[in-house]
Amino acid sequence: MRGANEHHPGARVRRFWRLPAASWLGTIPLCAQLLLFGGSEAQEWSILHHDIEAVVEPAGNRLEVTDQLQLSKPPDRMRPLHLLLHRDLEVDSVLLGGESLEMERAHGFQPRHFWRRPDYERMDDYAIATELTVQPPPEGWPADPRLTLRYAGAVYDSLRPPEVAYSRGFETTTGLVDSRGAYLAGSTFWLAWRDENPFRYRLRVRVPAGWESISQGTWAERKVIQGERVESTWVADDPMDDAYLIAGPYVVRETSHGDVQVHTFTYENTSEELCRTYLDATGDYLDLYEEMIGPYPFDKFAMVENWWQTGYGMPSFTLLGDRVIRLPFIVHTSYGHEILHNWWGNGVFVDEAHGNWSEGLTTYLADYTYKARESDAAAREYRLAQLQSYLDYASAGGRDFPLRRFTQRENPSTQAVGYGKTMMIFHMLRRHLGDELFFAGLRHFYAEHLFQKASWDDVVRSFEAVSARPLADWFEQWIGRAGAPLLSVTGNMASGGGWIELQQGEPFYELRVPVHSDVDGELRVQFVPLRTASARVELPAGTRWVAADPDFEIFRKLHRDEVPPALSQILGADSTIVVIGSRCAPDIAAALRDLAANWSRNHDQVVVEEADFDDSHGRGVWLFGEGERVDALFDATLAFGAAPSVLHKKSSAEGLSLVASFREPDDPRVPWTVVLPAEASVVAALGRKLPHYGRYSYLLFEGETNVEKGSWVVESSPLRLDFAKE
Repeated sequence: MRGANEHHPGARVRRFWRLPAASWLGTIPLCAQLLLFGGSEAQEWSILHHDIEAVVEPAGNRLEVTDQLQLSKPPDRMRPLHLLLHRDLEVDSVLLGGESLEMERAHGFQPRHFWRRPDYERMDDYAIATELTVQPPPEGWPADPRLTLRYAGAVYDSLRPPEVAYSRGFETTTGLVDSRGAYLAGSTFWLAWRDENPFRYRLRVRVPAGWESISQGTWAERKVIQGERVESTWVADDPMDDAYLIAGPYVVRETSHGDVQVHTFTYENTSEELCRTYLDATGDYLDLYEEMIGPYPFDKFAMVENWWQTGYGMPSFTLLGDRVIRLPFIVHTSYGHEILHNWWGNGVFVDEAHGNWSEGLTTYLADYTYKARESDAAAREYRLAQLQSYLDYASAGGRDFPLRRFTQRENPSTQAVGYGKTMMIFHMLRRHLGDELFFAGLRHFYAEHLFQKASWDDVVRSFEAVSARPLADWFEQWIGRAGAPLLSVTGNMASGGGWIELQQGEPFYELRVPVHSDVDGELRVQFVPLRTASARVELPAGTRWVAADPDFEIFRKLHRDEVPPALSQILGADSTIVVIGSRCAPDIAAALRDLAANWSRNHDQVVVEEADFDDSHGRGVWLFGEGERVDALFDATLAFGAAPSVLHKKSSAEGLSLVASFREPDDPRVPWTVVLPAEASVVAALGRKLPHYGRYSYLLFEGETNVEKGSWVVESSPLRLDFAKE
C-alpha cells in the first residue's frame, strides 16, 4: 500500500497538476509514501488478500470496517504479527477462526517491526498510524492464517495548503470522511498495513442513499437497501499496491468502449454535455495507448469529480477537482496523462526504492506527445520549457539530485528533475534507437512487468533486449548522477572552409549533438558524437551559420542567453526581496504586503518599501506596484523584442493587471519581476496563479482571468555562430 502520490493517492498519489504552459495537475506533495523504505524485510510474511465490508457515515465523519486478512505463511508460528492502522480507528475485535486473539495497541510504532533499514527521515509520513501487535494463539499460527479485524472511528484529516506558498501544489489530506465526500487511501491507513507487497481485495461498501462509492477493480454489484443505503461491491482480482474508497453524492453515467466500461461519477450540477465529453475522450485515449503500448489492464475507467481541487490517478479511475474538470483544455491534456498512468504506475508498478521512471515516461507519452501532434514548433517549445524549468528550479542551490532518488513530485525542483529530465531521457532514447525499436521496447517492458514492480534497471533490460545494444552505461550517466552537460561552441570560417569545436565540461556525457548549418542557403543537419571534452567538426566553404542543438533535443543545462527572462527564474530563486512601489495605491499596497507575507512562509524573503531599497544583493527582486524602479526598468532598452512600455500602457489604459519578468543587466543570474495589479481585489488570485505560468515572460489578467501571455524574443544564442556577419 502506498501513501498519497501523484497520480494516485495511497502511497504515491500520482498528481497531475499541469497546465499547458507548466505542469500543475499534478505531480503535489503526497502525504504518505509507503514505498520509500526499500522493502519490508523485518518479517517475511505479507497480506495477500483483504475481504472488506465498510460503512461510510458522513454525518459523523465515521468509518466502520470488518476486514478479513489472508496472510502468507508465517515465518515463525509463535512470532507476533505487527500491523499499522489509522490512530483514530478503535479495534473492536481480532479473530482467528472465530476465536479472539490478544492484541496490544501502541501510541506510535516501531519502525524495525516493518523495515530492516528504516528511513527515519520519512517517519513523519506515518504520524497518522499506530501499531497493532497481534499475539498468536497458544498453539501458534496456522499455515494459512485468516485474521478478521473489526474497527471503527472518525477519520478526518483537514485539508492542508502546500508547504511553499507559491509552489504549484494544492491542498492535501491523508484521508477524510466529510459531508461532501469521502477520500480514503493508503495514506489514511484505513486498512491494516503490513508491507508494500501487492495484494488483491474485495470491497463491499455501504453509503447513504443519494451517494455512490468507487474503488479499483470490477464493479461487481450494486443494490439499494431499504431505500436508505446504497451498497456496491468492488473486486480487484489483479495485484494492487493500494486500495481506495472514494464516495460522494454522485450521479453515474456510463457507456462501453469495447470490453471496457467507461463511467463518470459527478455531482448533480455537472452537465450531461461535459460528462459526454469525458466519456468520448476516454475511448480515444484507450485506443491511442492500446495501440502504442498494449492492452488496457482493467475492465473499467471512471472520471470521478472531487469537491476540492485534485488531479489524482488511481488504477482504473481518476479523481479530479470540480473546477479542474471544467477547464476546457484538461480533457485534451491532463486527462489523457491520467489515463496513461493505468499502463505506467498503476499497471506496471514503480519500484521506488530505485527511482520513479513512471512520471517522466507518462509525461513524454502524454503531455509531450500531444504537443508533438500539434506541430514541430509546439514540441520544440515543450522541450525548451522542460530545460528552462531545470535551469531555474533545480540546477543551482543544491536542489539537483540523481534520478535514482526521485520518488514523487514535492515541489518545482523535484518536478523539473523527476518529470522533465526523465521525459528528455526517453526523448533522447527514442532519437537514438528510432521509433520502431523505441516502441518495441515499451511494449516489451509492459508485457514483462504488468502488475509487478519495475525499476530503472528493468527499463534498461527491456530496451537492450529489443535493440540488441548495450545501453546500461548510457542510461546510468543520466539516472545515476545529478547534473546535466553544459555545451559550448567555438569556430572559424575562411574562404575555403572552416571548423567548429563542440565542448562540454566534466563529468563528461556520451552525447550525439545535433548540429544545424546553412551552407549556401541549404539547411544541413548532422549528429556529432561528443564523449570527451571536445569534438571538432569540419565545415564546407559557403557555411553561413552553424548552431548546436538549436531545437533542444538534448537534456542539458541551458545558457541564460538561450532563453528569455521568465517567471520560473524568480519562482525558483533561493532568496528574494519584495519592493513595495512608492506610488502604489494604499489598498493595493496593503494587499501586496499581505501577499508578500504569505509568500514569506518557508521561503527566504524580505519585504521593503521602495525608499529603503538600494541593491538586490543577489536576491531575486519582486517589484510590487507602481514606482520609480518600475519606470526605470520599463524605460531601459532591452534586447527582448516587444517593448515592455507598450504592455505597461495597455495595462494602465484597459485596467488590466500586468506581470513582467526581466534580468539584472549586470548579472543575468538575478531576476527582476514586476507585478502591477489593476485593483486590490485581484492580488490574492494573482499570487495563486503565477506559479502556473512559470515559462512566460509576461502576463496580462482581466480580473482573475489571463487574457494574454508570451515571452520576449531571444535574438542570439551562445551555441550559434554566424559567419556571414564576420
